[in-house]
Amino acid sequence: MVGILVKIGVPLVVVAAILYQVALKDALFVTLGIGRTLQPISDFPYQCRQIRDPILQACEDMWLSETSRQLFLACSDPLSRKQWLPNVGRLNASGRALDDAIIAMEIDKPKSESYEYRIVQTNNFHGINGDGSLHLVGFTGVDSSAGINFFVVNNRPSIHPVTGDLLDNAEVGANSTVERFVLAPPDATEMKHLQTFAHENLATPNRVAAMGKNAFYVTNDHGPHKTGRSHQLSPVIGTGDVSYCTTARGCRTVADGLTFPNGLIRDPKNGYVYVPSSGKGGIHVYKTKRMDPGLDFVEHIPIPYPIDNLSQDSEGDIYIAALSGITAMMEAMEDPLNKNPPSTVLRLRQTESESGEKKWKWEKVLEDARGEVLPGTTTAVHDAKTGRIFLSGVASPFITVCEMK
Repeated sequence: MVGILVKIGVPLVVVAAILYQVALKDALFVTLGIGRTLQPISDFPYQCRQIRDPILQACEDMWLSETSRQLFLACSDPLSRKQWLPNVGRLNASGRALDDAIIAMEIDKPKSESYEYRIVQTNNFHGINGDGSLHLVGFTGVDSSAGINFFVVNNRPSIHPVTGDLLDNAEVGANSTVERFVLAPPDATEMKHLQTFAHENLATPNRVAAMGKNAFYVTNDHGPHKTGRSHQLSPVIGTGDVSYCTTARGCRTVADGLTFPNGLIRDPKNGYVYVPSSGKGGIHVYKTKRMDPGLDFVEHIPIPYPIDNLSQDSEGDIYIAALSGITAMMEAMEDPLNKNPPSTVLRLRQTESESGEKKWKWEKVLEDARGEVLPGTTTAVHDAKTGRIFLSGVASPFITVCEMK
């Protein structure tokens, strides 16, 4: 009997050890942050203030136009996020916000505790049944001499093609698209809708990285799985992907097997694409191919935090919105007006040794263990000109700006 147990037990121990290394270790110590020590905001050399404004709420993503000195924000309603956010399985389409908007903030024009801003109109955008609505998460922009091109993830609900009635989105999932707009001139009050990208490889789009005016890379955080058990298991088994889309040829998958790939960026100087993981943490680095839209894997940068959105400043530093308290973040989505989750912002830069060896170095720039002043941060944007850091959160009822003391 003992011999049988030993024979059975040894393989079980081996299987358990493999399972721990492959799945449980990352889930416990990276995703859930077991044993992670968080610091108070007072430990950091920044003076931070909240900007509370009913327009500047639930801003999941931001992008800074260096040319026009405008910070663009994709904002919504914090109470509606828990009803409609397909990226995390919130699929009550009847509870979605109908007034999501892109906000343009003039960051060199302070106004009281905030800055001058305007709601950018999208009057020629059809929306759902002609209502003009957008359902915003990630987006990006491209500065040009003719204005600013925007690529916007639009988590529109699925509707009946004849009646226009909402389908059971919990069953069929969202009918997400990427919308292209142009804002010309950059200080215009309205941006013109130019194109809708709709494709089976835009099943669960999260964030876009532009390649000029007519092409982009996009993360599908759950790959092709919009609903059900396959959607729920996707961050564990790694079915997320990156697709490449063009006006002429549609979309195709160029990287797969990813665990909740989130807010990617593309460095226009070196052509590298950086894809963060909200599942296992860290960043996958790819290089765009010269004669092909595919991606060549370069390396993985290990960072022991789940990561939401990345942003790159004018000096090339990458700012990381790290999800240091993911359980608290989910609780805050249920009660965004009363819960204050922790926030962490990291900075990633490449250093070079005396021998010429290049290495990645990341460091903590901001952290707010008790959620005293920072939002449940999903995006952090650094303005290298002034040193300010702007922070926003997918369900936060405010944004925050931090300045060096």
